[in-house]
Amino acid sequence: MWLLVLLAGQSNMAGRGEVEEEDRVEIPGLMKINRDLQWVPAVEPVTEDRAFAGVGPGRTFGRLLLEANPDCTVGLVPTAVGGTPISAWKRGGCSPWNDQEHPYDEAVRRAKAALERGRFAAVLWHQGETDAKQKNPHYAEDLKEVIRNFREDLPLSEVPFLCGELGHYRKGGPYDFPRIDADLRNVVTELSDLTLVSAEGLTDKGDGLHFSSASARELGRRYFEAYLQMTT
Repeated sequence: MWLLVLLAGQSNMAGRGEVEEEDRVEIPGLMKINRDLQWVPAVEPVTEDRAFAGVGPGRTFGRLLLEANPDCTVGLVPTAVGGTPISAWKRGGCSPWNDQEHPYDEAVRRAKAALERGRFAAVLWHQGETDAKQKNPHYAEDLKEVIRNFREDLPLSEVPFLCGELGHYRKGGPYDFPRIDADLRNVVTELSDLTLVSAEGLTDKGDGLHFSSASARELGRRYFEAYLQMTT
């Protein structure tokens, strides 16, 4: 049996941590589906997101899910697109970097192809940095719309939807991270089968925006701990 994991959002889910030797080692039973809808080993960078993609939380989550289910194959479905606001994750929405790039529609396409192999065990969501900079006053309502769309367009009605906090390392300047985190907390309390994954103590890679490799892996572990709490 295949257990599938949808990885969605923007750059911190795609991964921006430096790829190290341990990240290039293939893990038997841990696969990812690529843009051509082919299954390949899930080595970093897991997400094909421009030339600067790197280590994100998805591979660590997948490894831990595989260790907990050794008789299964774990298939990661990476769909995150760096720099995308929540509007790009609505039906028909497009990336501000490429009007031919439709993150939500592509995520659904890739997820439906993955479903030929198994069922979804979890959705990992990390997004909001762009909306923090834009100071989007409707972020909570926008996110609820995106979650509802995912659950309508894919068989995700009772699948855990795990939302990661933005980095606590940024509290001022042009990015209002705390307000987006507050919106995330509100959404989690309103919708079912959601939980919030803490970013407390995680560090950035030096740019004030993206998690370091070690913190991205730790975030993946926290996603998995949250998943266990929801499913056991």
